[in-house]
Amino acid sequence: MRSMHQSSTSPPPVDVLQDWVEAGLITTEQSQAIRQHEAEHHGASTAVAVAPPPPETGPSLVVEALGYLGGVVMLVGTGILAGTYWADLSVPLRLVLIGATALALVGAGFAVPDRLGDAAGRLRSVLWAIGVAATAGFLGVFSTEVLDRYDEHALVVIGPCTAVVAGILWWLRPTWLQQLALFVPLLLSAVAVAMEVTSTDSSWGGAAVWAVAVGWAVLSWAGRLEPRVTGVAMGMLGAVFGALTMTAEVGIALGVGTAVAAAVVALWERSLPWLGVAAIAMLWSMPRAADAWFPGRLSAALTLIITGGALVGAAVWVARHQGRQPSP
Repeated sequence: MRSMHQSSTSPPPVDVLQDWVEAGLITTEQSQAIRQHEAEHHGASTAVAVAPPPPETGPSLVVEALGYLGGVVMLVGTGILAGTYWADLSVPLRLVLIGATALALVGAGFAVPDRLGDAAGRLRSVLWAIGVAATAGFLGVFSTEVLDRYDEHALVVIGPCTAVVAGILWWLRPTWLQQLALFVPLLLSAVAVAMEVTSTDSSWGGAAVWAVAVGWAVLSWAGRLEPRVTGVAMGMLGAVFGALTMTAEVGIALGVGTAVAAAVVALWERSLPWLGVAAIAMLWSMPRAADAWFPGRLSAALTLIITGGALVGAAVWVARHQGRQPSP
């Protein structure tokens, strides 16, 4: 009887993953990924490891909200101060002002405790993304005021250096926001290098953006750039944008081809998010192609109708078949 009583009053299973997060062994994002994987593949057999995450408490949400508000207030205050006294500030003081803001934002992200759960991850991502933007501002002032480099010549410094900072933060916390903060300076770097080499030919800049974005999408699709879904989506949109900035008709063809390839990948993976991205890519590229290759309102309208119908059909097909064969 005593043993039965002890078993009936045994303590509830421990959430191992939450303990690991609090101990700093894994990140909050990794914990969520493990929970999702175990829930999909093992069900209730791993109830101890995949216990539902604790609900977000009031204090954690307050901390998150105050963090967002504080970051925005810091930027606004820095902007007001710079706008009021910028002309009177020396170059070193300008650099100190922007650099201190960037360091404070990045440092605040490091200081956010993991015990706050999902709120900690979101707050850290936002603070770091704003910190990367402030870093780009610091490098912009440094390039123009110290190195005397302007336009694409300044981007050669701003893009790669900002990408290094963003890359380190993404490596520490591979969230979609850190991914975006890394993707944008990489595209700027591609534009800068292409225009430096080709004497400011915008078509080459667009081609460089297309190449970098396609490489990004491929690496994300292969699982090298996490999160996978957002990485592929960013690469698709960046590639189409780069192609459409090219002045020659080859840019139009490249944009349409990229949009169609995006739709094919979405259908192959049975991914509705990627299909939505492919739809946006087609809305960007198809009207321009119709206007260039089939002049006239009728042809443009028919092109859009056919494209829209194909997208609707693809969405229905993906919705009906999604989940039968999960994407790897």
